[in-house]
Amino acid sequence: MKLYSHWRSSASYRVRIALNLKALVCEHVTLDLDKSHADQHRPEYRRVNPQGVVPSLKLDNGTVLMQSMAIIEYLEEAWPEPRLLPKRIGRSCARCLKWCVPTCTRCTRRA
Repeated sequence: MKLYSHWRSSASYRVRIALNLKALVCEHVTLDLDKSHADQHRPEYRRVNPQGVVPSLKLDNGTVLMQSMAIIEYLEEAWPEPRLLPKRIGRSCARCLKWCVPTCTRCTRRA
């Protein structure tokens, strides 16, 4: 697997946390999102992720997953142990809470 990310991206940070909690090893590609470099807009990265956002997780079979929450859901399904979500009761509550963090983060950044 190959993770395309940026060190200051809260979405990338969430994926790195999930990978570390599951003890998964992958290649890391750090993109420079500074306006003077804007790696996310370069054609090489747009071939990986047409949205031009981070993070992106390229699987060994060539499939590219985008959006941190979708990537984390995939990791949870593909590698169920150790669990990131409760086993049964409370699973929907945990999913609800996980959407609160990115939403609140975006609000505070724009303020």
